[in-house]
Amino acid sequence: MSAIVFLSISTSAFASEENYEEAAKQLQQRLGKVLMSTIQKDGHVAAISVCNEQAPEIASAVSDELNLSVGRTSLKVRNPQNEPTKKQEQVLKEFERLWNKTKENVPTQRYTNEEGQTVWMKAIVMQPQCAACHGSSIEPELRKVITDKYPNDKATGFEVGKIRGAFLVRSKN
Repeated sequence: MSAIVFLSISTSAFASEENYEEAAKQLQQRLGKVLMSTIQKDGHVAAISVCNEQAPEIASAVSDELNLSVGRTSLKVRNPQNEPTKKQEQVLKEFERLWNKTKENVPTQRYTNEEGQTVWMKAIVMQPQCAACHGSSIEPELRKVITDKYPNDKATGFEVGKIRGAFLVRSKN
């Protein structure tokens, strides 16, 4: 029994780059699918509750399935629970610098945090479908719903094709 527990911890602590990439991909695909479906069916206002209520549930499900902790962060967050650490801020700024310089490969970085967890980050590039809620021109009705749910919202003013934030994948140890 202890060997199984050890192997589980070991697998999580030393997950491969592909494991981290898969976790970010799963979160992006699942959340994107629900968001796009909601937007097409009920509009952008309804999609706000997807990010508010379902995004954490989707991240939790992916985390449990892959034995990793999966989430998102940004230099300008909507949800204060996604606020970056100092190290994550540094990585996000480096992502912006790298992306603005080359725009060839979406930047990733892996490091060990203060708790000894492996942390893997992958930049999120702003897509056109994100602009309605995260861009510079947000419709007044949508702006009101966002402000009601997130009074301290900072996650606006992003430009399509620029770095909007990062997927954050941590080992569970």
